[in-house]
Amino acid sequence: MLFLLLIVSCYACGEDNTEMPTPINNTTINILDATVVEGSGTSTLQFDVTANSAVETAVTVNYTIKGVSAEPNVDFTDNSGSVEIAVGQRSATISIPVLDDEINEVEEKIQVTLSNASNATISTGTAIGVIRDNDQPIYGEDGYETATNFYGYDLEWSDEFDGDALDTEVYNYDIGDGCPNLCGWGNNELEWYTNEPENIFVKDGQLTIRATKSGSSNYNSAKIHTKDKQKFQFGRIDFRIKLPEGQGIWPAAWLLGQNIDAVGWPACGEIDIMEMVGHEPEKVHGTAHWGPQGGQNRFNGNSFSLNKKFSEDFHVFSLVWEANELVWYVDELEMHRLTPDNMQGEQYRFNQAFYMILNVAVGGNWPGSPNDTTVFPQEMVVDYIRYFKVTT
Repeated sequence: MLFLLLIVSCYACGEDNTEMPTPINNTTINILDATVVEGSGTSTLQFDVTANSAVETAVTVNYTIKGVSAEPNVDFTDNSGSVEIAVGQRSATISIPVLDDEINEVEEKIQVTLSNASNATISTGTAIGVIRDNDQPIYGEDGYETATNFYGYDLEWSDEFDGDALDTEVYNYDIGDGCPNLCGWGNNELEWYTNEPENIFVKDGQLTIRATKSGSSNYNSAKIHTKDKQKFQFGRIDFRIKLPEGQGIWPAAWLLGQNIDAVGWPACGEIDIMEMVGHEPEKVHGTAHWGPQGGQNRFNGNSFSLNKKFSEDFHVFSLVWEANELVWYVDELEMHRLTPDNMQGEQYRFNQAFYMILNVAVGGNWPGSPNDTTVFPQEMVVDYIRYFKVTT
């Protein structure tokens, strides 16, 4: 009997009768991202917490929820707590109720973080939940308008054009036809850019860029940019604009990489937040361009159409810009999305600083030349530009 007791008492001992360490628990857990469309008050974001195998001992883990661009208890219910993976199971679900509203919004995000796991090690402990909106824009008397603030963002810079002149501390003028280095501005355009009041002016809280014609084939317009004065890198940019129309008219609000002088185009990257060719006055385009230094232009884009002309009212053209992701919106309805997966094997060029350009071109490779149906003058009217950055 004494021999048996010695055997039992040393079951957890090594050969030298020292106590052996407690076996290591090899269970690891991960939390996965989730997406939901805002519904009728019953939608939930479902985050799966998964183990690497069926658990032999129940696993519990705490979770906390943080609004990134979605506001707690406005866009979702903040119900931080804990979740358990039961014995014999591999997963459990964290359910976050999504609150429905009638406000048209860009997609919004929350972050869920795991902590204090029992009987397991946390491998991936953070996930992002995306709430996609199901509402339609509500238009005012003169078109669509966005908010002056958004949860999770700070207003970094804006131009409401409240003065009586363009702020040359922010903007530069391009003058001429691009020659001798870039004749036709690289697209065989026909206009001569000026800084004359006939072609660009600020009045009544709005910036107007006006394309004019003199004689049979002389076109004047304006182009401004913020190179070396105002740069943009990540965040949200809103342009509220009423567009021109007509064959051969080509308005744009766009961005170029601040490093263009060092690497050239398309290696600097180009983000066309809004372009329109005037013979299609009900359609706008959002496109990105990239490529190797001195190499071939690559591009990826999409279009957005209305059942009315963009010249009839103001619309808001937005870019929501994060590391490794660009999302274009028109009146907060998604138009296009770009990630490194779209790069066709080339380097992703859109995680750096860019500067802004506004212009109205006349003619060029894409829209073609004006014809007898084109009415002059044509105006692009900019009501505001607002640049928001994620709250730090």
